[in-house]
Order: sequence, then C-alpha cells, then structure tokens
Amino acid sequence: MLILLKIIPLFLVMAVGFAGARRGFFPPGFVGPANRLAYFLAIPALILRAVAHAPLAESLRPLPTLLAVAALLLGWGLALLAAQRLPFAKESPKPYKASWVQCSIHGNQGLMGLAVVFYALGQPGLASAGLIATGIIITQNLLSVITLTRWGDRRQDGGENAQGAGEVSYFKTLALNPIILVTVLGLALALAEIRLPDFLDRTLEILAGLGMPLALLIVGARLSETRMGGAWTGLMVMQTLKLMAIPALGMLLLWICGVEALPMAVAVVLLSSPTATLTVIMADQMGGDAPLSSQAISASHALSVLSYSFWLWLLIP
Repeated sequence: MLILLKIIPLFLVMAVGFAGARRGFFPPGFVGPANRLAYFLAIPALILRAVAHAPLAESLRPLPTLLAVAALLLGWGLALLAAQRLPFAKESPKPYKASWVQCSIHGNQGLMGLAVVFYALGQPGLASAGLIATGIIITQNLLSVITLTRWGDRRQDGGENAQGAGEVSYFKTLALNPIILVTVLGLALALAEIRLPDFLDRTLEILAGLGMPLALLIVGARLSETRMGGAWTGLMVMQTLKLMAIPALGMLLLWICGVEALPMAVAVVLLSSPTATLTVIMADQMGGDAPLSSQAISASHALSVLSYSFWLWLLIP
C-alpha cells in the first residue's frame, strides 16, 4: 500500500493531463512544443545535475547497464518467437508483427521510467539511472529499427528508398538523444572532478523542476488521443512481455550477478516502462501497424500503475 501511495500521484498528474486535453484546456498546439521542452531541456537538466553531483561509483555502474541490455535482448528474442508461433500473430500481416514486436520491447524511459525512478527512489536512484537508461534507450531503438526493417511494409511512405532515409534519420536522432548526451556529459564532469558553478547549477535546478510534472502532463494528454480496442489477446500477451517478463529477466540476471539493491531496482523499473509513444511515429514512417501501436500505448500505461507497484513492492526493502 505504501508503494502504491508513492507512485499514485504520478498517475493522478497523468489523469490531469488526460482530462485537460479532453476538455480542451490544452490547445491543440500545446503538446508538441511542451514535449520538446520537457524532453530536450527540463529532463536533461535533471539528469545532468543528478549524474554530475553523484559520487562517481554511484553513477558509473556498467554491470547493471550490461545486464539490463542483456534482458532486453532476451525479451526481443521471446517477442520474435511469439510473433512466429502464437496463433494471434503468426497468420497476421507483416506490419502487425513488426509493431507487435516493437511495442513488446520499446519502453517510455524518457518520460515515465525516469519519473518513477525519481519519485520512488529519489536522487540516488536518478543518478544511477542515467547510464542504465542510456544503454536501454540505445538498444531498444536499434532493435526497433531492425524489427521494422525486417517486417515493415516497404510500400508505405514512398517505398524502399524512403524507408532507408527514415532509418538513417532514426539513427541520427538516436545519436543526438538528449538523455544519452547529458549522461555522457555528466559522467565526463564527474571523471574530471569538475563541479558545476553555483549559478549554472541553480539554473539547471530551476529548469529541472519543470521536467517530471510537465512530462507526466504530456503523457496524459497524449493518451487522450489514443483509443482502446482491437485484438485483446495480442495486447495482453504483448504487455505481459513488456511489463512483467522482460523486467523479471532483468531482475534474475541482476540477482545472479550480485548487483546491489538500488541499481537493481532502477534497472527493473526502467525495463518495465510502458510502451513508448514513439512507436506510433515509427510505425507510420517505417511501415508498421500504427493503430496497434496506439492501442498498445493506452493499454500499457493503464496497466503500468499495477506493474510498477508490484516491482517496487518486490524490490524496495
């Protein structure tokens, strides 16, 4: 119950964003610019301060990162196997399979995962999260591009050449991902034992204060644009894999390798992040099934209040 009380405010803020968007409180042009503000400025400021201020041993933990990536790769293998063998997927069109596999592994670490880490595990958890989130984000984006290239409908959006251009664009976007960049910068500052000047640190602190509340409002507003429905069997198998099986694999690997409680909790929380809103955009541009991605996002975020509560109850002493 205490764990649920820790994270329920996050979902209440999301509900405010959902209701605000439905009621027209947020104008149509609000969500896009607000998302860019949170993702490219406020959240990076929060992560940079956390990583730069933390003891180096706390923020530079390669083993949990490698094990989280290994769990994600294993989960991708399970998703590929399920897409080939389970009745609801094996006879489905290629775009459905592509998006089903992608939505099973591609999590919303940047907005939801880091918010849960910050509010449930505090500043030490956020410091540990930078490198782990970076490893997961890089891996899941690469796997998504591979999956959509293999099964996506190349006839969409201008044919094969257009899809190739889309792949290059996503790799470029990945290289410039703000969470990755600020994690590297924060680790470089910690390694060089350079402290941020007070005026700059306070500036980042003010910007960081915008990050998580704005991110949660945006997630809620985006959910108001999606619709539930479709093949419930496929959605539930997908979300069992995304919210439970992959985090369980990660926890098992971390436990076997003797990883400490805090980085283990951080890694499991990040692995259990609900399906990312980016999956719809990638499906549109790379020949996936955009309606399935939209349904997966709604189902995943709705169920994540239960899955996050379960994992935090299991992992926090």
